[in-house]
Amino acid sequence: MPEIKVVLTEDHKIVRSGIRSLLENEADISIVGEACNGAELLELFKSGAVDANEVILITDINMPGINGIDMLSGLAQTYPGLNTIVLSMLSHEKYVLKAFNEGAKGYMLKNVSSEELLFGIRHISSTGNRYLCVELSLELLDRQLGRSHAVSGDAAEVDLSKREMEILSLIADGYTNQEIADKIFTSKRTVEGHRQNLIDKTQSRNSAALIRYAVLRGIVS
Repeated sequence: MPEIKVVLTEDHKIVRSGIRSLLENEADISIVGEACNGAELLELFKSGAVDANEVILITDINMPGINGIDMLSGLAQTYPGLNTIVLSMLSHEKYVLKAFNEGAKGYMLKNVSSEELLFGIRHISSTGNRYLCVELSLELLDRQLGRSHAVSGDAAEVDLSKREMEILSLIADGYTNQEIADKIFTSKRTVEGHRQNLIDKTQSRNSAALIRYAVLRGIVS
């Protein structure tokens, strides 16, 4: 079985040590480099100490200095043979999509099991295909199913005005009626009226249900 060479980039030393200890116990995996941030990683590759085209990079995206996602695109262009796995606590859909759009081959959460982490590494190494951890896959599937259900139901026929869409977005962002009124230069009473109209139009029971409606319909993320 060919050896899988791995480079770790993680600013939390204890986390990096834990990943290294796990991977070092595997006969087919070896750690060939480590970095605590993006700048240190780039220097490691530029120095030639590690051939980036022959390794799997496991990196966080929330690091000081150069952000992990910001460096993905440049790495993919400079080192086309590099396979990058994002290992992060960030589970929001926008981070996952951004990472894959910028060239990542894998995205896993830091609470992933050791078995799944190893499976993902070996899957990407042997096939070159992308890998998304099970937890995120199910979350994205449930979210998409929820959106499809919302679009296919009666709520899909609701016609919201541009102003109502604007207010709904601000409600979802957590602004109070008074704060919304100040933002759009109107009275608090007018905003209260719009909020109630939105609840009535969408057949929501309360503001929380209204926000859920907006999320499922893709009006807000």
